[in-house]
Amino acid sequence: MNPFESLYEYEKWAIRILIITLLLFGFGITTHSTGFENPISELVFTYFLDSILNESTGDSGYNYVNTAGYGLGLALFVVSLAGLLRIAGIDGSDAMLVALIPWVLWAPFGEVIEDAGLFGSTMAPWFVSPGIHFQTAAWVVLSGFLGHRVSVGRYGGTVDAGRSTRHISAMLIAAQALIYCTSTLENSSNGLTNTLDREVMAIISIFGISSPYWLAGSHADRFDDTQRVVYTSGVGGSIVLFSILAAYAVEGVNGNLTIWPIIIVFGVPYLICMGIFSYGKEDARRSLELGFVPGVLPPGMTESDYLTLDTPQKKEVESLWKRGVLASPAVLLPVGGQIGDGIATWIGIDYFGYTEKHVISAMVTGVLDTSITFTILKVGIAGVICWFYSQAVFEHRQQHLRILIALCLMVVGLAPALRNVFRLTLGV
Repeated sequence: MNPFESLYEYEKWAIRILIITLLLFGFGITTHSTGFENPISELVFTYFLDSILNESTGDSGYNYVNTAGYGLGLALFVVSLAGLLRIAGIDGSDAMLVALIPWVLWAPFGEVIEDAGLFGSTMAPWFVSPGIHFQTAAWVVLSGFLGHRVSVGRYGGTVDAGRSTRHISAMLIAAQALIYCTSTLENSSNGLTNTLDREVMAIISIFGISSPYWLAGSHADRFDDTQRVVYTSGVGGSIVLFSILAAYAVEGVNGNLTIWPIIIVFGVPYLICMGIFSYGKEDARRSLELGFVPGVLPPGMTESDYLTLDTPQKKEVESLWKRGVLASPAVLLPVGGQIGDGIATWIGIDYFGYTEKHVISAMVTGVLDTSITFTILKVGIAGVICWFYSQAVFEHRQQHLRILIALCLMVVGLAPALRNVFRLTLGV
């Protein structure tokens, strides 16, 4: 194996710790189901699983233990996945991040459906945070695996590969439609099926299932086979979940939609990100013309090699990276997500009477007894993201880590922002 395609020591340790953690969780769940009480099962259920199971009815939320655990688990997952994706030969460019954007929309759609009580009792717990993120990851991994099989199979690189990816994506979307739409239609215990326009749900769902085909020949064809399946199945899956919300909006809300939060939560981050993009786009263009992705070293060059290098070209490229990296989706998407989350939280709490359930966020909003403190914090985090990427230098084989860090920063900001603003719009 090429040494630049092997795992770093910290990646190996992250994988080991993650496996041990999963085994301990499995032990705790198994022993609890058999009636064998022990400290591990008590820890797992008291601080993690009970919070998720109770949330679908009691909205119990987070505690300090599971918040810290999820944060640590996310870090281990990012580091482990970055190494595994690199070894598998998966593209680590910004295209990977763009292909995952539909799934960032998919999760909030599902959470809002659960918040509205539209899922059946069996399905509802699967759409409770943070469990929703594991479910999202499962769909992404499945779609990515199937897309990768196409790329390395006999159709790889041919016209037939495009057709195969479309068929696979359509089947994945159809499976989602069958699972999730059926759950809402079967939820008759509280009479909510009467608040759904089934014709609207069916029409929009069919539109979603067919999305891989009407996306053919569009920007989706710029992705490789793996990214295309991930992207199109995410687009179609999001449309399927949207069909449920649309059906609810038609019958259950009776047209009483609150639109102005969407305009602010989407509009303000968009304007800020466009300003940042304009600031860095020229330097980004010049860097790419020289053959360098801003912030990413050429193949074969290590960070130590770069630090000891003293050439005029290095100085020129380094000066371009400081601003050029700001025009990258790896910066713009997390920044927009963080600012949007801060604004959505502020509007929801101060203007609509919602409450903050996350323990850290609640502590921040309690400083001045107003959620504007949380908004200020999120704007500060956005600034830190810009500073971090303008200073960071990633080796070529660390591209996956670079993208996954950006993805996590985007998800923890954009996903709750979308969920909050959709709830405000529908009055959930």
